[in-house]
Amino acid sequence: MDTRHISGEEIASVMTARDFVDSCDEAFRLYGLGKMVNPPRNEEMGREGNRDVFRLVMPGWWKWNFQGQKVIEELSDVNTGRLGERIAVIELTDVRGRDRIVLDAEHITDMRTGAAGALGAKYLAKTPIHTAAILGTGRVAQALARCIDVALGPKRMRATSRTPEKRAAFATSVAPDIQCGLDMVEDIATCIDGADAIFTCVPTPEPILNNAEDHVHISVIGGDRRSTQLQPELLKRRFVVADHAEQVRLSGEFLALRDMDETPRWAKNSAGQISTIGHAALGQLEHLRGQGGIAYFSGLAIQDIHAAATAWGKLR
Repeated sequence: MDTRHISGEEIASVMTARDFVDSCDEAFRLYGLGKMVNPPRNEEMGREGNRDVFRLVMPGWWKWNFQGQKVIEELSDVNTGRLGERIAVIELTDVRGRDRIVLDAEHITDMRTGAAGALGAKYLAKTPIHTAAILGTGRVAQALARCIDVALGPKRMRATSRTPEKRAAFATSVAPDIQCGLDMVEDIATCIDGADAIFTCVPTPEPILNNAEDHVHISVIGGDRRSTQLQPELLKRRFVVADHAEQVRLSGEFLALRDMDETPRWAKNSAGQISTIGHAALGQLEHLRGQGGIAYFSGLAIQDIHAAATAWGKLR
């Protein structure tokens, strides 16, 4: 079986923001139906000479279609702690035996992450969404803005971060690609004032969002153990819909809540089982729409598998 290697540039040439939103939407629905499976991820830490090696393997399976995994390897200097080389690829295999493809993972990861945040609001927020507020202006936040524009169609979008330079870079990158108005603001309070949905996308160890109006939806993007974007108390007051309940339990807000011997207010079905974003995608959480819920995303390999398969289909 031959292996085809596909670059991020090739992927970007055939996949629009709309394509990524549609791919992620279908992946979530298939996930809710059990047709896409997201097995546990595997993290390893090792040593090569004077360098620490972090390896993350995220497997995913699209039944009767594709199986694959995303593999991330990061090297850091033991003495300085500085991050060195990073390799991220998606290894995709057609289960019918025709193709094996290795795709650069960076662009897909950014865009599918942004798509998830936008879809969290599409599934759970009161619509229409007139004003969307984005906390963060980095690479993933820029992808998020493009996906919010096509998935939600707001009239205005606000974004903020700590420095004028980062805000200016965000505006320069995003403004030409979106249909709605864009306002860059200096602080979080101004950004979220009057917003219909809030999107946090900041790798921070300290909470940046302490509160919001009760009816306002919140999407948290990129949760992991190194980051605490929300005041943990928010997870007790608002219902929480996770992409993967076990994965998000290892994120900063949930670990902080556990240390307080408290539990999140999970969205659950009539049988008392925790509902996921897959159930929301299938319309099973409509009774919670507009109640100021939190959609919390730690990232699913099935998003990578579906987006990679979509890109491969277009390129093939």
